[in-house]
Amino acid sequence: MATSGPYSELEYLILAMVGEEINSGYAMRKEMNRMRGGRWSAESGSVYRVLRRLEQDGLVNEARKVGVPNRERTEYELTPQGEALLQSWLTFPPDRGEMAFIVDPIRTRAYFLSRLKPMEQVRVVKAWLVESKQFLQDLERDLQATSATENPIRHLAQQNLLFLAEARHEWLRKLLASLKSVSAGKAAKATAVIETT
Repeated sequence: MATSGPYSELEYLILAMVGEEINSGYAMRKEMNRMRGGRWSAESGSVYRVLRRLEQDGLVNEARKVGVPNRERTEYELTPQGEALLQSWLTFPPDRGEMAFIVDPIRTRAYFLSRLKPMEQVRVVKAWLVESKQFLQDLERDLQATSATENPIRHLAQQNLLFLAEARHEWLRKLLASLKSVSAGKAAKATAVIETT
């Protein structure tokens, strides 16, 4: 059967995992839960729906069943068409629209931060900074635990997430400084109004 495309990042991720011999739905969910930086659904329903679509499109085949009866896991393998699509995905750069898709829940919330009172804005951004710092520490620990010699390219890919998180942390510091400045300016203005009355 011909491929139906276009495919989502989740579908390419699962196709790539099959190519890396992370080839059962269970193993894929486990790997996805371990990975940082993605917004993929690691729910079994999502993974198995994608596997069914890839199989219907002739990109993966059921290779074997492993385990004990009634608790068997199905393992998949790439077809030649799946291998070709995976190679194409890896070889060609994403378009600009895909590159612009950098999901950040803090940035999204920041668009609407002005709905809060100035002092509440400062409090919220301080809380974001605390979480951001903890996340950075977690990433640094994870990066130190992975071996750069075992798989240097994957190690560098993980480092990308650290760089993005560091940039977000710096942006949060600037946002906090700006909010404090605006808050101080409003307080000074209110004081001036009180003094003139």
